[in-house]
Amino acid sequence: MKEAIDQSRTKFDYDPQDYAYQEVQRLLDSAIVLLKHTDGAVDQTYLAAGDHIYNGDRTKWLKLAYGMLALTLNHYSNKTTYDPARVIRLVDSSFASSADDALLAYPCTSTDFADCNFWGRTRNNITLYRQTQFSVNLMNGTQFGGTVDPRLSRMLALDSANTTYRGVDVNATSGAPFGALTQAQRPRNLWGYTADGGLGLPSRYIFADRSKLPAMTYFELQFIKAEAALRAGDQATARTAYTNGITSHFQFVNDRSAEAGNPNAITTASRDSFLASPNIVPATLTLSHVMSQKYIALWGWGHNEIWMDMRRYHYADTVFRGFTPPTTLFGDNAGKLVQRIRPRFNSEYVWNRDALGAIGGLNSDYHTKDLWITQP
Repeated sequence: MKEAIDQSRTKFDYDPQDYAYQEVQRLLDSAIVLLKHTDGAVDQTYLAAGDHIYNGDRTKWLKLAYGMLALTLNHYSNKTTYDPARVIRLVDSSFASSADDALLAYPCTSTDFADCNFWGRTRNNITLYRQTQFSVNLMNGTQFGGTVDPRLSRMLALDSANTTYRGVDVNATSGAPFGALTQAQRPRNLWGYTADGGLGLPSRYIFADRSKLPAMTYFELQFIKAEAALRAGDQATARTAYTNGITSHFQFVNDRSAEAGNPNAITTASRDSFLASPNIVPATLTLSHVMSQKYIALWGWGHNEIWMDMRRYHYADTVFRGFTPPTTLFGDNAGKLVQRIRPRFNSEYVWNRDALGAIGGLNSDYHTKDLWITQP
């Protein structure tokens, strides 16, 4: 980070991970100070020309900065410096409702499709991707005492026979990715069609050409608040934030489904019946409730935060209900789960090898080394 904009260098040394987190905090603190200015020196019309999220609205960018700081500081959950009360205060200063969500719009009008949703059928980037059985079991009642999630039918796809929600086995090797599933049992693609179908047809959830994708949402922050409150021993605050998170995500599912061409909204009655189940909102809330429901809400778009959560909790199935890590691992893993993504070869491994060597980045199992932020 220190040398990133030094134009005299062609190679760059890496900074310690804790410094990177400190710098993120410094920049967000600075942004918050600047965004608090009300002296009229900020021209909304000028800012709006390049602002495709908030149209130059300073107050909404201020809320986003508070939210990003809350998310960053919540990553310290394994550190003695973790401060759940501060995380909660920051969330409370951030998004007040889903109306504040930072959403990226995809008009999909360009002839080269560059302005279409990356997940959409036209871009064709996820044709071979399918939902996993872990995701299905979080919503079909398997992991929540038989209570079926109404969002299941909007977010996930039926099998090819159009009868049952199934997912692929991440450990399938023979016939991967479908393993032992018959042709009729294979889950449809994420657009809702068999094989590679769906071009030019209605899609589903966040997987349509014009579906909006979030950078940060109110429900994400509410789940962060719920986790922090549980860690502080405040069941009442955790329960309220947790319920707000689920409720807001139901609206998000309805909004994105409508954009995808499926306007059949989940009814308020269905949502409230779901929340009334003690399997979903029990008398005593646990981390497995919060983190599993957060996983559902961030599924398909919040990959970085989901993975950070899993690494913070060391891939524990007691936190992420029913999660079973892959047993078929790459040889260099030496039986260990991945903790970071190695750069593709035509990157640091070509032009910055000395700096990689200094931090152990050339070791074959480097990608399995714990991050600083997830260590005590």
